Amino acid sequence: MSNLFEQYERASSRSMSRVREAPRLDRPLTHVSSGFLSTKLQDDEVPIFSRQRINFRPPETVTHLLVCNNFLVMAMAQKLFRLDLERPDSPDELSLASPAAGDKVYRIFLDPTGRHLIINMAKSQETYYLSRSSKKPKNLVKLRGMAISAIGWNKQNASENSTAAIIVGTIKGILLEVEIQSGDSSSFFQQNLEQYSKQLISLGEDQPITAIEFERMPSSSKTEYKYFILVTTPGRLYQYVGTVPMTTEPPMFQHVFQNYENLQARFQEIPGDFGTSELKLYYSKYRGQPTSFAWMTGPGIYYGKINTSVAGNDNVTMETRLMQYPESEGEVRLKHPLSIILTEFHVLVLYADRMRAMCVLNEQFVFDDFYDTNKYGKLLGLCQDPLRATIWAYTETVVFKYKITHEARDVWQMYLDKGEFDLAKEYCKDNPVNLDKVLTKQAEQLFLDKKYHKSATIYAMTQQNSFEEIVLRFIQIEDKEALKHFLHKKLFALQPNELTQQTMLVTWLVEIYLNCLGELRESSKDSAQYDAVQDEFRKFLAQTKIKKCVQDNRDTIYQLVKSHGDVEDMIYFAVLMHDFEVVIDHHLQQEDYQKALEMIKKQPDIDWVYKFSPILMQNIPKQTVDLWIELGRKPDPKKLIPALVQYDPFKFNNKTQGNEAARYLEFAIKTLENRDQAIHNYLLLVYTKLYPNKLMNYLEQQGQVS
Repeated sequence: MSNLFEQYERASSRSMSRVREAPRLDRPLTHVSSGFLSTKLQDDEVPIFSRQRINFRPPETVTHLLVCNNFLVMAMAQKLFRLDLERPDSPDELSLASPAAGDKVYRIFLDPTGRHLIINMAKSQETYYLSRSSKKPKNLVKLRGMAISAIGWNKQNASENSTAAIIVGTIKGILLEVEIQSGDSSSFFQQNLEQYSKQLISLGEDQPITAIEFERMPSSSKTEYKYFILVTTPGRLYQYVGTVPMTTEPPMFQHVFQNYENLQARFQEIPGDFGTSELKLYYSKYRGQPTSFAWMTGPGIYYGKINTSVAGNDNVTMETRLMQYPESEGEVRLKHPLSIILTEFHVLVLYADRMRAMCVLNEQFVFDDFYDTNKYGKLLGLCQDPLRATIWAYTETVVFKYKITHEARDVWQMYLDKGEFDLAKEYCKDNPVNLDKVLTKQAEQLFLDKKYHKSATIYAMTQQNSFEEIVLRFIQIEDKEALKHFLHKKLFALQPNELTQQTMLVTWLVEIYLNCLGELRESSKDSAQYDAVQDEFRKFLAQTKIKKCVQDNRDTIYQLVKSHGDVEDMIYFAVLMHDFEVVIDHHLQQEDYQKALEMIKKQPDIDWVYKFSPILMQNIPKQTVDLWIELGRKPDPKKLIPALVQYDPFKFNNKTQGNEAARYLEFAIKTLENRDQAIHNYLLLVYTKLYPNKLMNYLEQQGQVS
């Protein structure tokens, strides 16, 4: 395989009038970085969802089970079983005194905090309330005769004694607002626990309510709260959005529903229902804003995002789609699901003999947990603790708990498959192996989209890709800036001890800059662009990391710059390297003696005065002597004699310029009081040849004439 520099040069020569030989390296360029990614960083291949059987046998057949805030409630015909999971040794077993023979529990509802429990009976249609601190269920008179099928709890409520305003739904399509106080069992006159019960709206007897969820929305108003209310029936999802004055009297939600007295509420209808449905919202944190929803319908799961931030919007659902129920390939479709749970990335679907999970990102079937119904019985229900996020499933005799193990483990791959690279990186930022895969795929896509500069940036962040392969891709395109950008990013990602790689990249970047400057000089079309590139090149060289590298390889860089005939940058580089002798030599070769003299003035090394004064005295003697005099006692006058010898007084017009040799010698003797015999003899020689009239005066001053 040919050297990468050579391939770069061949590609560059297509647009250059002459081909220059690039510097060669003795070592191959296969590995620019020593970055190493261990595959052991991959997550262990364990199931995301794992089932655990609870070591507990219910005293009777279980019909319903709920868990909220680590507080478990089970219904068993006409009994309730309560258990604080943090104190499992102190269970409560309570009886429900129904007036109807053979009555049983129809539904139970537990608020998210686990403090308020409502029980609705099937035959008598009596409704009971039980607070967490009480052991005696109390009858809710105002709800008597209603088959309650759904309750929307007030998640803003933190009271132990009141439910605050809640919304109750019945199988006849009626929505009511109710507030329940826990009451005082010691009171002689027992009052109704319901503070009030007010019908809000009726959807019709053919529209049994299956789920209610409401939440306060963000609002900038200082006088009103804004709410959205989601209500489902077996085949419809209704949305109600409105405001409630902060100082309103109950029922508070009447303000929301009165907006729909003459206006049909927004709803989504999905035909093919099987008589029931469930609605679940996902909250990243309790009492925060929900971010997504899942609605269990006949044809599938209607899923989407929830957006509560748009002002004046009466539709809080967005990016909705209907997902088919998860099925194994070739299997007969299962019967209708019993229940669902929504997590951040999955929907769990419960059937009579199994629980399955599908990912909401790609709608793929990812989990299948089969139950032995002969051993455990058929599954009856599924619930999730909204505060602890634990998931519970149960049969008539057994309770199971599901553990979620790193649910986001494979999410990066799903986002990667969808081309959502930023999200993919977010979910694998702690796994270098997977992150490298995402970066590689993103860089490849940007390259295909001809966004070469961005592609180079991302490629430079990867560790496992072949440096040669990446470079060759950029060499083959016309965008030279992309290659330069990639090398630049890769260079600054190297560790301080990777000196060989640094040298290679710095040398190559210098070559690229010089090629670009050469092309611009030859085209003579855009001086502004030339200045910009030159400025960028010089800033590159001046960076601490680069400066250290080129100092260690200055001969190579000098040769490279000279081969391009770039005099300006050669001078700049020499100054940067403090190679001032090179700069002075250059000025002298260009017969720019004044610049050479100025450079000598700036340097503290007096040897340069001795070295370069002879040629300066031949061309700019006055300015040279001015420098000597300015330096005072620093130079040794005797060491300046070789330069004085080079002075030709007849070359210059003595009418405008006196004898510079005599001027300095007189300065040395009179001002510096120099007593060196050579200096005095040389002044005598000058006087004898050019100024005989000064000779006697000089001898008299020196005491040589009697």
